[in-house]
Amino acid sequence: MEVNRQDFASASGISIKQVYTPEDTAHIDYSRDMGLPGEPPYTRGIYPEMYRRRLWTIRRYSGFGTPEETNHLFKREYELGQTGLSVAFDVPVWNGIDSDHPMAFADVGACGVAVSTVHDMRVIFEGLPIDEVGTSITCPTPSNLPLTAMYFAVAEERGIDLKRLSGTTLSDITTALGCASSIYWTPPRSQMRLAVDLVEWCSQVAPKWHPVAIDSYNYREQDVSAVQEMGLLLATAIGYIEEEKRRGRVSLGDFIRTFSFDMGCHNDFFEEIAKFRATRRMWCKIARERYGTTDPRCWQFRFHAQTSGCTHTTQEPYNNLIRIAYQSLACALGGAQSMHANSFEEGLCLPTDLGMLLSVRTEQIMQHETSVVNSVDPLGGSYYVEWLTSEVERQAWDYIQKIEDMGGIVAALESGWVHNEFRKAILEHEKKVASGERAIVGVNKFRLDEEPYKVPVFRANPGAIDVQIEKLRKVKKERDSAAVGRALQKLRESTTGDENVMPAVMEAVKAQATLGEVYDVWRDFYGIWHHPISA
Repeated sequence: MEVNRQDFASASGISIKQVYTPEDTAHIDYSRDMGLPGEPPYTRGIYPEMYRRRLWTIRRYSGFGTPEETNHLFKREYELGQTGLSVAFDVPVWNGIDSDHPMAFADVGACGVAVSTVHDMRVIFEGLPIDEVGTSITCPTPSNLPLTAMYFAVAEERGIDLKRLSGTTLSDITTALGCASSIYWTPPRSQMRLAVDLVEWCSQVAPKWHPVAIDSYNYREQDVSAVQEMGLLLATAIGYIEEEKRRGRVSLGDFIRTFSFDMGCHNDFFEEIAKFRATRRMWCKIARERYGTTDPRCWQFRFHAQTSGCTHTTQEPYNNLIRIAYQSLACALGGAQSMHANSFEEGLCLPTDLGMLLSVRTEQIMQHETSVVNSVDPLGGSYYVEWLTSEVERQAWDYIQKIEDMGGIVAALESGWVHNEFRKAILEHEKKVASGERAIVGVNKFRLDEEPYKVPVFRANPGAIDVQIEKLRKVKKERDSAAVGRALQKLRESTTGDENVMPAVMEAVKAQATLGEVYDVWRDFYGIWHHPISA
């Protein structure tokens, strides 16, 4: 088929030449801008041997129904060879309400696992070696504090020293407040306070835990460009550092060392690889040059990458298997430390057993059959890739400056600027798909009149709500209500004062206070944030 295009551009709108030569990379100084893997600025990878020493972690974001059902799912994933766990919580948990809340009924266990108390967390991980397999607690910031505390409480019950417990808390205020809307969430500045409390506390109590994963995956699901994703990601990280710099409670080295990141991966193969390489270089400059940290661990951009759900179609869903494989390959060539290959049917339903199996196998085949792990940064030195890496970096710095000029990421959220960026990106994407300017195979190009095959659909257990409400009722009846009341009062005092809230959160969840009860303390004090959607 003859290609008939007037111009060639990346998905971010960067004009692409026909061919690249040494002239296009003449501005690059190898030692300053690239270096060897494992050496600043880490463009080529944060470890000298990368996947020759250790393969990336296979970590699917999963969970549904009751804690018992999710425990069974996690054990199945572990048996298949998955090397990390990431908990998908249901909508009530994301909103910081319990399973017995009047507004929770339709959503309990529907799109994630239901959790209200430490007992639920205990059941999810029963029989799983959490001292050997890292876990990601993935939820908006206020909910993440009691959820992380519950996980830590379970670890302590097993005799695991928190100083050697590994895992991650996804605690990104931009992900929730910019990418979704809720009548239960507190304002951005309150969430920043709580998120930084968690980072401070973990840096001292659980130093191997990553208490914040700045999460641009969800930004990218709003159809923003790779450049915008990079800019928002790093501007959010800068916002966290500036908050701790203002407080001065822990050294910036101890604070920044705990950071990790979570990024999406779209279809523009080389731009995505360039994005990962450039963001790694930018983070090194931020941590090393802007904030003056001296520990090389602070300079290393450790990131999880996930194939992007918004690129996967409901039409001809099996086509998504190919998209997922290409995106996963870009993650590997871009140097990810952890990866989630989506299930092909996620546009229709939660992953089926078949989807889960093929998700894990996609990564295992890449790790063990393709030989892409043999050489570190095999695309390094490509005239095109190096030029593109520099170009997306240049544009991302400009985008960060825009955010800083308006007062930083919190101000950008409060004003509605972030929401407006997402709105414009979504509308622009839909316009391009409708006009055919952006080709999507099986949707607006090579579309079939009828679906050629049937796809299995996952059905969640409709009885999860009854099971969870009964368990929660039992916990509330049998727990020491006076101890719960005292713990929640300590949390109120910590919240209204200027001390770190995490010790009080730990005490509350150990006393079997519920997620909703802990979150209500913050709702009562900070109030509810009304999203500036119309801004």
